[in-house]
Amino acid sequence: MSNASAWLLDVGDGQRVAIGQRELIQIIDAPDSFDVPLAPSHMREVIFWQKRVVPVMQLPLRLGGQACTSNILALVAFHDQLSNTAGLGAIHLSAPPVRVLVDDSQASELEDQHPAWQEMAISCFEQQGSRIPVLDLSRIFAGTA
Repeated sequence: MSNASAWLLDVGDGQRVAIGQRELIQIIDAPDSFDVPLAPSHMREVIFWQKRVVPVMQLPLRLGGQACTSNILALVAFHDQLSNTAGLGAIHLSAPPVRVLVDDSQASELEDQHPAWQEMAISCFEQQGSRIPVLDLSRIFAGTA
């Protein structure tokens, strides 16, 4: 049976998601962020990190919920397939990430989850009685920075 390490992210409003172990670059506490006028509400903020503009995701807003009010961000990296470059994004967290080990027996379906998960998640697994979508960071962030 195949297994993998992942990061479990509490993004607020009762939502938890996962990303691959190597996709988490850094945890940032209380960064200065800036609003982008006319951007979608779930992607309205940006931060500056090492002279790069990084879009910030409010995942609960994308799902029709309440914004995460914590000042913790997960800085994540992804491969932008269209430009064949590495990209950066940030996700608001309500608590620090937790590393988990996931195996094939935990695989689950996204069918009865919010329709937005079909666009944002690459897969799903069960953890302690909850379904945890695995984010496809490229789908979420490519073209937003």
